[in-house]
Amino acid sequence: MQRTAAAMTDGIGALRAKAGGFPQGKCLAGFSGGADSLLMMLLLAQERDAGRAEPEAVHVNHGLRGEESDGDEDFCRRICGELRIPFHAMRAELSGREDENACREARFRCFRDVMDKTGIRQLVLAHNRDDLAETFLMRLLRGAGAEGLDCMSGHDRRDGYEIYRPLLTCGREEIREALRENGTAWREDSLNGTDAYLRNRVRGKLIPLMEEMNPGAAGRIAKTAEILGGENRMMQAEAEEFLRLHSNGGKIDTDALLQTPAPMQARILRTWWKRNMPEREEHTLSARQTEALAGLAGMPRGKINLPGGWNAVKARHGMYLTGAEKVIPEAVPLDPESREPIRFGETVLRIAESEGNPGNGVTEQEAPEDFFRGCVIRTRLNGDRIRPFGMSGSRKLQDYLTDRGVDEPIRDAIPLICRGNEVLFAAGVGTGAVPPWDGTKKNIRLKWTGTAGREQSKKEESKDGSEF
Repeated sequence: MQRTAAAMTDGIGALRAKAGGFPQGKCLAGFSGGADSLLMMLLLAQERDAGRAEPEAVHVNHGLRGEESDGDEDFCRRICGELRIPFHAMRAELSGREDENACREARFRCFRDVMDKTGIRQLVLAHNRDDLAETFLMRLLRGAGAEGLDCMSGHDRRDGYEIYRPLLTCGREEIREALRENGTAWREDSLNGTDAYLRNRVRGKLIPLMEEMNPGAAGRIAKTAEILGGENRMMQAEAEEFLRLHSNGGKIDTDALLQTPAPMQARILRTWWKRNMPEREEHTLSARQTEALAGLAGMPRGKINLPGGWNAVKARHGMYLTGAEKVIPEAVPLDPESREPIRFGETVLRIAESEGNPGNGVTEQEAPEDFFRGCVIRTRLNGDRIRPFGMSGSRKLQDYLTDRGVDEPIRDAIPLICRGNEVLFAAGVGTGAVPPWDGTKKNIRLKWTGTAGREQSKKEESKDGSEF
């Protein structure tokens, strides 16, 4: 490299002004040795010299081109030495695969490994405007909706870290021209000139044909992708807000869902699925599965199979995700003298001093301190019965839950305070045969908070009007 980071030509200076969205502070930059990532390293060195960034570089050697791949790594190490940027070399694990997706996934695994080791949470990638146009066309060819066509942006988040793409406004050829003017050489991947990957065919055949038909096509395609990406993120924000208001973990309010337009229903359902299955990228919903899920939402009752051994169950008060992986907590002894919160699944029980009233009998209940001695918190078992407060005789717990409007998919998750097979208090549902409230006695107050109790729709609230 014939010039330092501080002494750049006008061409690189113009691209620095055009580029934007560099991170501040510690960041990790993916450095392949190609023209785009080389320019990015030069600009990051300038950001470092200006006191705005603290860059480190990571090079992922895929080992697909033998000595050429090793030469790329040596080149990147030398450049980082000249620029005084810490350098990390990683070897990709491809498990016998050599396709573009496998390489990309391997790179991100390496990026995550270095970020975990260094504690850096900002990743800088050298995607340019033409990369955006190519990715958009590739996804269009494969078939994609608004979410799929939102290919990349200047700043987004993934797996708990920030991703920056400061060169997304710069064209591939203007980057190369600026480096030539600067007298700076870069590494060229010999596979880029072949038809080995779909991206190469889009880059070498499709886009040149489109440029021939309408000069400037690539830039306009990238602009279209940017516009659609913004619209997609706006729709996604609406879906997230809907779920904030109308979902509770693995339950969704289908009455509210059916009031939204069909395209938004599909978006909401896919988001709901991803929110509950964040680690299952290989189990994303297909268009057919999303359509089946939307159809189930409009049925009185039903059940469909979903990826990963999960099911969607439509019940009276909404739709639920159910699966074998949900773990039922073990029984927990109840100490009425303790004031430490007791976490049971997604619900928390707190024992407090009396507030001078019996409570609502659904989420809060007062009783003499000695009454709950010897009880346990657990979920339902065969043979459980309850004597509803104020009523004579006992009932099967299952019948009681049915009458209270508790949908079947969540009954096994409801925390219960029990003495033997007698249920004294069902979280968010109701109270059994506790003694009538007597303010002259030493009472304690039991308070349930969380999501595993009552899941009725607002139309089916209990007579006391309380919600859990």
